[in-house]
Amino acid sequence: MTTTTILSFLLLSFLCFQTAYAIDPGRVQGTLKINNETIELKEAYAHFHDNAEGLLDRPKEIRIVLADRRIPQESLRGIAFLPVTTLAKEGNVRGLLLQFDPGDQGKMVVTILRAPSRQGTSLTTISRVDTGQKLFKNLAISKTRVGGETEYAEKGSPDSESFPGISYSVKFSAPLFNELPVTADLKGKAAQDSPQAKVLREKINALKKGDFDAVKRLSTQRANRRIDLLLTQMGADQAKIFAQEAAKEEEQSLKSIKRIVVRGSTAVMIFSKNAWSSFAQEDGQWKSDN
Repeated sequence: MTTTTILSFLLLSFLCFQTAYAIDPGRVQGTLKINNETIELKEAYAHFHDNAEGLLDRPKEIRIVLADRRIPQESLRGIAFLPVTTLAKEGNVRGLLLQFDPGDQGKMVVTILRAPSRQGTSLTTISRVDTGQKLFKNLAISKTRVGGETEYAEKGSPDSESFPGISYSVKFSAPLFNELPVTADLKGKAAQDSPQAKVLREKINALKKGDFDAVKRLSTQRANRRIDLLLTQMGADQAKIFAQEAAKEEEQSLKSIKRIVVRGSTAVMIFSKNAWSSFAQEDGQWKSDN
């Protein structure tokens, strides 16, 4: 074997090792118990949000999902009402969503990912605070990975859907992905002339007319599932009244756009600290994701 061949073999081996290491998947051991239901957790995901929009409740945020099945990594992206929570409400995932500031590991919000028994009901959330016993054991956070252990137990009421008994004990390690980088930060006239503002204006006009076909053409698939649910629950006539009221509110908001933060194929239109609209590109077109 020549020196060149040996070097080529070593280089190939090194590259294969680096690739295998880079895509080392998430791992979790443990279960989530809700009353008498035991959910085995099999997949682990982690995501870091830099809070460039300034809309999160904490300076920066790490999100960890421990799930009973595979889900898209992208379902952890966003500001609030994350896609993973939509998946849970639709019965497409069960498990835990952990959210905390990496600079303050003594506070954490835990969302139970499990479809509510009644449509329209919010997912159960638990606010946890370190009161002497750390929320995590052996927590390790690097630029590429998060790992640790956490557990919790609350008796609740075994026959109650609103306050069920909840417990979990898990050990996890997951590759850490970042929110997409900011590609544009629009203000003033640039924000008002943006494609996102154009979509919102068209959506407002459609809402005023009660034209839900037009509203759905201007909305993402995820948003359209919520629209269909609304139409089913309210009925066409009541939904039109609701749409007209929503149009008035959105029309006022449109006049007070402070920023539009674009991250590649997603964007957030910010009106105030507590008011914003989300947008996403589907089939090359910007659409409302609310």
